[in-house]
Amino acid sequence: MTPEETIRRALEAAASTVEVRPDALAAIRARTRRRRGRGWIPWGAGLAVATAAAVTILVLPDAPHPDPPRPGAPTTTAAATPTPAAGPLLAVYYVGPSRDDALVREFHRVAPGSDAVRSALALMFGTAPLDPDYASAWPAGTTVRGVTVAGEVVTVDLGGATPPSAIAAQQLVWTVTAASGLPGVRIGDGDVLRRAPAVDTLAPVWLINPQEGEVVRGGRVDVHVAGFGSTARLEVTPGARGQDLTLRGGSPAQREAQLTLSLPPGTYTLTVTVDGVSDDHTVVVE
Repeated sequence: MTPEETIRRALEAAASTVEVRPDALAAIRARTRRRRGRGWIPWGAGLAVATAAAVTILVLPDAPHPDPPRPGAPTTTAAATPTPAAGPLLAVYYVGPSRDDALVREFHRVAPGSDAVRSALALMFGTAPLDPDYASAWPAGTTVRGVTVAGEVVTVDLGGATPPSAIAAQQLVWTVTAASGLPGVRIGDGDVLRRAPAVDTLAPVWLINPQEGEVVRGGRVDVHVAGFGSTARLEVTPGARGQDLTLRGGSPAQREAQLTLSLPPGTYTLTVTVDGVSDDHTVVVE
């Protein structure tokens, strides 16, 4: 391996562990609106681009500060109704529709306090993907008997089951490393596995957000695209709306584009294409 290849793999190993949540753009915009006090203004009544930028770090909004009471005014405290805390979103990898050896990703919410690795594996093995075009590379009925962590390696006991293919092994590795933040995965008493190079493992294009079947209120649809090309084509149907996107970032990580569409109420299919390979999701705008 040449020095350049060694550096490339090291950079990819660091970059590929960053799992950008599908609601990252909305969270960042919420914080920006509080700081600047500016409203969002669409460019047009149909397809409008409010933002086109690559985002690699999620910044969660600060908690809002209540206004202080006026001097001399009596203060009252209303009985607060506790709101159940939302559980975390976990990245789960599946095999995508483009070709048999390419992974795609969905985010699934789990209950608060859930074990991240066990929950992600339970979703991967036992829950159908949101997108009907996605599938698991593992046979139905595969179960997890145990998960242990030693150092930087997560060991998954599948009761003697072994990966039916190389991409099945990588599906498990990418899911477990995303949930644990650790670089190594062992299946049973096999060798320690690590993420294969992203460009060789992931689908050429992902439509990260909106996810399949998502319901969006207010007419603003945040779109997040990732791929290995320099440009992507976004089509919105019905309405024959379309535009070219510039994907920013670079090798070894996926390039990305984020933007906001202004759409009237209805059901839409968003299709993004890179180098002839497409990913599409249906979204309901209310």
